[in-house]
Amino acid sequence: MEEILNKLKNFFDPKESVIMAFLFGSVSKNKQISESDIDVAVWLKDGYTTDEIDKLWNELELLLHKSVDLIVLNQAYPTVAWSAMRGEKIIIRDYKLFIAKMLEISTEAEDMQDFVIDLFKLREKSRRESV
Repeated sequence: MEEILNKLKNFFDPKESVIMAFLFGSVSKNKQISESDIDVAVWLKDGYTTDEIDKLWNELELLLHKSVDLIVLNQAYPTVAWSAMRGEKIIIRDYKLFIAKMLEISTEAEDMQDFVIDLFKLREKSRRESV
């Protein structure tokens, strides 16, 4: 994992449009297998385009010689963003933004989790009553 993390740090260092980047998933936990992709999450400066995301994605796959699952945190679901931002920090250019987003996303992720649990309980109750 250290080799991948170092490559990613060197890759993202000159990319000013990337405010934060994280390595997460199986590779960050040293639980990858040969078929594992590499999960990378980025927070981009406002005004980014899909072409810029595609270019970044292609560059990462060329650099790492592996399939990369690139998550753009600016538009990710809270539960995905929460998981990614708790991964290995590659680069953080704005710690104030990092803390603010961690607080915001953790609250949203918790709310989403509570909603899913409540929905599951309601569904189970409905199933029991229909039998």
